[in-house]
Amino acid sequence: MQNQLQKLITTRRSIRLFKQRPVSLAAIKRAVNAGRLAPSAANLQFIEYLAVNKPKPCQKIFPLTRWAGYLYPKRMPPLGKRPTAYIIILANQKKSPNPDLRDVGAAAENIILSLLAEGIGSCWIASIDKEALRKIFKIPKIYLIDSLIACGYSDEKPKLETDSKKVKYWLDKKGRLHVPKRPLKDILHFK
Repeated sequence: MQNQLQKLITTRRSIRLFKQRPVSLAAIKRAVNAGRLAPSAANLQFIEYLAVNKPKPCQKIFPLTRWAGYLYPKRMPPLGKRPTAYIIILANQKKSPNPDLRDVGAAAENIILSLLAEGIGSCWIASIDKEALRKIFKIPKIYLIDSLIACGYSDEKPKLETDSKKVKYWLDKKGRLHVPKRPLKDILHFK
C-alpha cells in the first residue's frame, strides 16, 4: 500500500500544459519553505528564490525558456496553456562561492512535490536565457541563476511507461504525453 508521499512521487511528471488558473502566493510560500528545509551541504543554505505569479512578469519569462527537447516544437506550451507562476532558483555566492548543486536538486524536488500535494503541476527547467532573466528582474551578479520551476494547474495527464527501454518521451496520436522510466529491476542491485 502506498503512503501519500509515495503516491506523489510515483504520479509526479513534468507538466507542460497549464490551465490559466493563478497559483496563490501562499502556495508558492509553502513550496519554497519545503525547498528551504531540504538538505544542504555543510548547511551553507545558499539557495534563494525569486517567485513570480503575476501575468505580465510571467509573460516576460516564457520566451526565455526552452521546453521538451524531444518534442520541440510540438510540446511548447501555446498561448492559453502557459505557466501561471515561476520560481527562479538562485545561488547566493556570498553564502557559498562554490555552491554544491546537489543542494539545488534536493530543494527543487521538495518544491515540486509540495506544489503537487496542492494539485499544482510543474516543470523544472534549466534551459533558460539567464542573462535576459537577470536583466529583466534586476538580479544582482552575486546570484548565480541556476534554473526555474514553471508551475500552474495541470491541463494534461502524462502517462508513465515502465516497460520501455527508451528514454525519450513521446506523444501518442491523441496528443497524450508518455514518459518512460527505467524499471526498478534494471536499476536496483543487491549484494
